[in-house]
Amino acid sequence: MNRQQFLRSSFATLLAWRVAPGTALAAAPPAAPASLVKALAVTAAIHAKHWMPEQSLYRSKPGTDHPEMLWGCSALFAMLVAASRHAPRIYQPVLPSFFAGLNRYWDAAVKIPGYEPCPTQGGGNDKYYDDNAWMVLTFAEAYQLTGDRKMILRAYDTLTFVMSGWDDTLDGGIWWHELHKENRKNTCSNGPAAVGCLMLAKVRPERRTRMVQRALEIVIWTRKNLQADDGLYMDSIQAETRDINRGTLTYNSALMLRAELMLHQATGDESHLKEAQRIGHAADKLCQGQSAVYRDPPRWSHLMVEADLQLHRKTADPRALQRAQANADAYYKRWQAGEEMSLLDAASIARALWLVADSETEAGRTFWKKMDAAGR
Repeated sequence: MNRQQFLRSSFATLLAWRVAPGTALAAAPPAAPASLVKALAVTAAIHAKHWMPEQSLYRSKPGTDHPEMLWGCSALFAMLVAASRHAPRIYQPVLPSFFAGLNRYWDAAVKIPGYEPCPTQGGGNDKYYDDNAWMVLTFAEAYQLTGDRKMILRAYDTLTFVMSGWDDTLDGGIWWHELHKENRKNTCSNGPAAVGCLMLAKVRPERRTRMVQRALEIVIWTRKNLQADDGLYMDSIQAETRDINRGTLTYNSALMLRAELMLHQATGDESHLKEAQRIGHAADKLCQGQSAVYRDPPRWSHLMVEADLQLHRKTADPRALQRAQANADAYYKRWQAGEEMSLLDAASIARALWLVADSETEAGRTFWKKMDAAGR
């Protein structure tokens, strides 16, 4: 089945989502948002071509049995979590299976367990703190949707590994890699770690104060060392030379924007909201020319779509919503045109489409209203 056929079949599938088993379809339900149909088309194509039920993992490329790398798995799991909000009968049963399959990446044979980038026999030392932080975020979201305690417990264990990457070098900050590869501390490790602390603080009230404080420490360090004058975030700092990689990939600013919004929610400090709005305003600089479409590939920019939607929920900023919708539309056109892309980028496109669908549907709005209010 080609991509056009997946789209044509998606609306028919969509009609069955809301119908209880054994109930006849007397009439079609109200028209679904286009973003919802598109999200299903991309997700269905990915699942059909890449899911390996015998391994409970996704293959990196059609025609191979080699599982996707952990970074890609984090995007795939996030795609499934979002899909399960709208198509629980189709995709929610896949979540525990995929979660179990990911145990092949979990290294329990070390002092502080964490996920290796590839399936491991244990005792490895190639763990990336950012890869593990993405898993914290998606497991925490999955728990809020499903109530599956295995996922929130693994999120806590994984965050323990992520936070073990913080030390006194450069007066704080989390490394990129456990062996200090390139001797750098990156925004992509620190931003999602702060968001992870704040997400898990909502679940364990007895740990809330400490986890909010840890998030604040991370944000303060990252602001001091890696924020540009315009509010956007640079890539990384080299520990020995203090040389800064001044590249401003979208996802770096995205996760720091989300951390500021969540710190405002957790503390009531208006300065965090103002800072989130400043980052959101500066994000126009990350777009292509005068458009609202981000310049980076979906693997990075879809996380800014998520941040834009969170900013819009809090502030009703129309530009943030415009950017989110424009990027989702641009992503889908690329996918529909048959552009060759990695599984990571395809899953990122699907995730972005589901998130925009969340903003346009009662199921999605209800979920995020609950998520945004949790832990207040």
